[in-house]
Amino acid sequence: MEAHLSLGNTHVYLLSDGVSYWDGGGTFGLVGRAKWVKLLPPDEHNLVPQALRCALIEANGKRILVDCGVGDKPNDLIATQYDVRRPNGTLLDDLARLDLAPEDIDLVILTHLHGDHSGWATRLENGRPVPTFPRARYLVQRTEFEDAIHPNERTRNTYFADNFVPLFEHGVLVLLDGEAQVSPQVRVVPTPGHTAGHQSVVIEDNAAEQPCFLTGDLAPYMIHLVRLPWVTAYDVLPMLTIETKRHWQPWLHQHRALVVNSHDTTMPVGCLERNEKGLFSAVPIAQR
Repeated sequence: MEAHLSLGNTHVYLLSDGVSYWDGGGTFGLVGRAKWVKLLPPDEHNLVPQALRCALIEANGKRILVDCGVGDKPNDLIATQYDVRRPNGTLLDDLARLDLAPEDIDLVILTHLHGDHSGWATRLENGRPVPTFPRARYLVQRTEFEDAIHPNERTRNTYFADNFVPLFEHGVLVLLDGEAQVSPQVRVVPTPGHTAGHQSVVIEDNAAEQPCFLTGDLAPYMIHLVRLPWVTAYDVLPMLTIETKRHWQPWLHQHRALVVNSHDTTMPVGCLERNEKGLFSAVPIAQR
């Protein structure tokens, strides 16, 4: 477990499914190498670390899991694309450290259905993929599901049917059409750009001083959030990513929101501040 955030009566645990290593050019897209290597130096193979960060939200006796890492189902393409290292085990191991089993999860929110965010949505049972969290409903935007089951040349290597088709077949998949209040403290909001149907998670507890915003891959690193032009090479709609970030930056700053990103290995949680030039910058927060 990476961190524990207390938000009034709501608790957020940052969990890990390991760290994957990706080509730095893919992570930073059109940003010149000379700029991003100063912030995240690559290894000798030009690979940079990306945390496989998930989150567990506990409120009103309910447990909500946000995103599911890469999972453990055999997949040659995943093995080629994702250099995953797990010195502390998997997402399920992190849950076990909290004395939780898959049966204890009530709801799973998937920000999107890429293989590094939906892997543990299912696991193999007698050779067939079944929902990992048997009591849970799984929430995803309808647009995201439609794009995932009808991939194109650009997206077919990022969506793996075994992660999400069994959810539909078992009747546990809930398809959303836009913003939705999924519990008194938790709502999902469309944040398109990385994919057309991408969503992020907002936590608002009346007893908390500030809200919390789980970005998903709207901003996989904090630097992506504060620098509008910085988008990954994997964003299907990069200009829409920029506009979505432009929309959310002022809200996050005004509400002093705690921002949890999905892949940053150095600043998993931060807040937005204005720098001396009037631009947004990210500052880390102490985690309890």
